[in-house]
Amino acid sequence: MKKIWDTPHQAYTISNWKKYGIVSDDWKKLYYYHNSVKNCQLCNVLFDETIKNQRSLDHDHNTGLYRKTLCRGCNAGYKKASQKLKSSNKIGHMWIQRNITTNKFPSVGYRYERSILNKKIRKQYKTLTECIALSFIHLLRQPLLT
Repeated sequence: MKKIWDTPHQAYTISNWKKYGIVSDDWKKLYYYHNSVKNCQLCNVLFDETIKNQRSLDHDHNTGLYRKTLCRGCNAGYKKASQKLKSSNKIGHMWIQRNITTNKFPSVGYRYERSILNKKIRKQYKTLTECIALSFIHLLRQPLLT
């Protein structure tokens, strides 16, 4: 089913958001809200056409969820340290990574990857729920060696 957007700018913007892994239930609502914000929600600077003061959609790089509408200056340094995940704790669950493809048809998926006795297990899933559920089943079949 093809989605019909109101303007070419809206289609282009939403396409870019999807490419960078932003997740939303209602793309139009997010688009209109983001464009209705007049000031940076962190430093309160008025948005204009200068590079530093352009509107930027800030999102959590781990979940893809929208956080705030910020100026580019604030977005460049906002919560960078807290977004760096330890390799043993990806997406709140061990061995699961978010997979974003940036080819002609961008998509978001999840990858389960684990090494057992020098054997690497790697599987792809479309949803996080499916990935977590099947990783638990896999863990029951081949428990960790302590």
